[in-house]
Amino acid sequence: MKWNQEMLAMLRYNWRCRPMRLSAYAALATLISSLLIALAWWMPAQREAAALQAEIEARRTAMVESVRMEQMIALQRDALRNVTLLEKKLRATAGQADMVQEVARLANRHGVRVLSQSFDEGKGQHDGALYLELGLSGPYAALRAMIGDFTALPTWVEVVDAHFERGASGAAPVRVQLRLLTYRGERGQS
Repeated sequence: MKWNQEMLAMLRYNWRCRPMRLSAYAALATLISSLLIALAWWMPAQREAAALQAEIEARRTAMVESVRMEQMIALQRDALRNVTLLEKKLRATAGQADMVQEVARLANRHGVRVLSQSFDEGKGQHDGALYLELGLSGPYAALRAMIGDFTALPTWVEVVDAHFERGASGAAPVRVQLRLLTYRGERGQS
C-alpha cells in the first residue's frame, strides 16, 4: 500500500510542475492529432472500399441476370422445338404394323427380346389412342435404355404401366411387362 501512496504523491508533485504539465498536454495533443490524421486517411479508404464492394455486387448481379436470361431463352427455344416435335408425333398416322416394326427395331438395337405383343384400339374419348402391351426380356440396363428411347419412335408413346421381374439368378435376364399408350393422327388427315 505504501508504493500506491508514493506513486500518487509523485504524480501530484509532477502535475504541479509546469514542464511536466506541458509535456502531458503535448502528448495529449499528439495523440488527438494522430487520431485525426488516421481518421482522415481511413475514412476515404473505407468509402472507396464500400464503393468497390457495391460495384462488384452490381456487376455480379448483372452477370447472374444475364446468365438467367440466356438460360430462359434456351429453355424457351427448347420448349418451342419440343412442342413442334410433339405436334408432329401426334399427327403421325402409324398403324399397328408400323408400331410392331419400330418396337422390334428398337428392341434389336438394345439387345432386348420381345416376348409378347398385344394391341387394343382405344374407342370413345381417345379415338386415336392405341394401347400396346409388350413382354420384354433382357439385361436391366438395356431395358431401361430401350424405355428411354421410346421418344425416338415416330408417334407419341407414354409408358402407362411397367412391371419388372428379376430372374432366378443374378445373371438371368430381367423380364418386364409394359403397357404403352400411343396417340396417332387419323388416317384421313395429313
